[in-house]
Amino acid sequence: MEEADPKFATWMRGHGKLAVLKDDEVDRLERAAQAASGPSRAEVMDSMYGRLEPKPAGPSFSAEELERMSEAAEAVKASARRALPCSKAYAAIDVPEGMGSDAGGYKWRQSQTHVEVFVSLPPGTSRRAVHVSLTSVSLEVSVEERPVLGGTLWREVKADESTWYIQDGILEIVLLKRHRRGNYADGETNATTFWYAVTRNAGTDARLALEHPPPGYYSSHWEGEGAARRGAQPRRRLPGARAEGAQTLVPAC
Repeated sequence: MEEADPKFATWMRGHGKLAVLKDDEVDRLERAAQAASGPSRAEVMDSMYGRLEPKPAGPSFSAEELERMSEAAEAVKASARRALPCSKAYAAIDVPEGMGSDAGGYKWRQSQTHVEVFVSLPPGTSRRAVHVSLTSVSLEVSVEERPVLGGTLWREVKADESTWYIQDGILEIVLLKRHRRGNYADGETNATTFWYAVTRNAGTDARLALEHPPPGYYSSHWEGEGAARRGAQPRRRLPGARAEGAQTLVPAC
């Protein structure tokens, strides 16, 4: 029997007509019929039916399988974050209890007005190898193309008044909360300005397992008087810092 023209077979499939199977399609059906496991001949035929370029149907997963896959992917990301080296300066960064956490690849802490994120950089890291992308609702950080953290921020920030810089082998990101003491959203209070994680998709090691802000939060620094009262240097805005994706960095000393 003369083999059918592939173009003619394709036309027939596209118009809902009975099509002549090509050799590779026949081979797939024969292998499925003889296989001890895997898709049956009928399942393979169903995956071919009505398809312009017959290919095996894509995999389908249950909700439980998708959840396990998501957990495994998060574990890989967490392992990559923990692989970053830890310097003495990084180890000395204090995170008050209940005010932040040590997530392995980064630390974070907060006051009533700011959130600070610290990332330990490998020795000799060039500032060009550090990528920070910040908008009012998202933050992405990678070092040498390796993601450290990223996702939707816990709450909005004022990107044009937030900044980041590198010093002593540490990347420090300073985020000004949009909703902070003295600047509440309608119907909110100081309690709702508290962040339980830097990003919404943070793992359990980076998320605070608290129901309410700790008492120390209400006595923490707040914009307008805290820095002057403590005699500390005010938070600086770097020259050229821009909103919505600014990437100005201060070279390490």
